[in-house]
Amino acid sequence: MAETEKQIRDRLKAGNLPRHIAIIMDGNGRWARERGLPRIAGHREGVNAVRAAVEGCSELGVEVLTLYTFSTENWKRPPDEVSALMRLLLRTIRKEVDEMVRNNIRLITIGDITRLPPDACEGIRESIETTKHNTGLILNLALNYGGREEIVLAVRSLANKVKE
Repeated sequence: MAETEKQIRDRLKAGNLPRHIAIIMDGNGRWARERGLPRIAGHREGVNAVRAAVEGCSELGVEVLTLYTFSTENWKRPPDEVSALMRLLLRTIRKEVDEMVRNNIRLITIGDITRLPPDACEGIRESIETTKHNTGLILNLALNYGGREEIVLAVRSLANKVKE
């Protein structure tokens, strides 16, 4: 007999959860293409999937959810798609911040958000500030991140420490 959703949630609440879950946001464009839709429609649908993941992790007591949202490689996408993604990011952050406060979710970021468009950067900073005292789920958005850049930053940091 198949488990009901409630039975699955009860079993997960019993302590069978990781403390940190990370999700690589991938496949939205393929999802849209398979349905004959523009790529941005897939990204919008991805927002719904993110909302469900955040709600589920918060409800189940996961401590940290990291969403790999926009890598440095994503800047190579067509400029109209990058602009649409930045608008979607800003609109979503602003729309969801009150819900994050109600659900005790704290927003943080990794990566270099200063390289995002100024309005997106400001919206993210405002949401981080608004949620900084929340003590529930930590929603960690990886924005403008990349493996090479992270290594360079780490080496520079170590070099500065040695120099000091």
